[in-house]
Amino acid sequence: MNISLTFHLDRNTLPTETEQLYDLWRVARLLEPLGFPLNDWYPPADTPEQSLLNRAFDDQGPTPAAVAILKAEMQQLQTPWRRDTAVWNGKEGPGGVVCVNALSVDPYLANCTVRLNARGVESLQDTQNVVTVVQGLLRIWRARTLEVAPTRYQTRKKVFPDRPGAGWMLYLPTVLTVQQVPEAAALLLVMGEPHKQAGTLIVSIVDAPFSADNPDHVRIANKIEVRLVDQDLLPRYADP
Repeated sequence: MNISLTFHLDRNTLPTETEQLYDLWRVARLLEPLGFPLNDWYPPADTPEQSLLNRAFDDQGPTPAAVAILKAEMQQLQTPWRRDTAVWNGKEGPGGVVCVNALSVDPYLANCTVRLNARGVESLQDTQNVVTVVQGLLRIWRARTLEVAPTRYQTRKKVFPDRPGAGWMLYLPTVLTVQQVPEAAALLLVMGEPHKQAGTLIVSIVDAPFSADNPDHVRIANKIEVRLVDQDLLPRYADP
């Protein structure tokens, strides 16, 4: 199951390496109650064995080693307008989780992104657990869009390749009503400023994890996408 989030930086320069990793530390904190210890996250390296030599986080935030690794990588790449980084939980295959954060202040690149990719994680097959994680992510980043769906749905099953897919869940920074999206199993408000709704989380399926192999699940998600496009409510990824 993948969670993909897009957002804009409200600044003209990249945050520091420590600030960027601190946001990923906050993601790790969200996953801690779901069976992912905070100390079991690792920065990228040339090989898995090398990665496991350094921990990405401790109880206070990113470790000095993780910050130093990211700074050294940026010095080699020499791309002051863009910085990508990631952490993973040290597991390849089932049970593995990777979180990737790509930041950019290049005006020709529309979005910054966060991607959380999980394989065979039982706790992330529970609707309420996923909603809790999504709500936490939306407190970290002011998202333009957020999608929750398997890779197969995102790459093969959604209706519009250039727009977000409804999949299992879709967040839009728009106040939506049942009349606008009658196919949704649930519409959950997402609060922003005090006492003000920032957007809506559309949930297509509530009684089971979403499956790209289930024709009923795909049909409902596709109908939601078409319904949103018909009302000019589903943005393109490239939209400013």
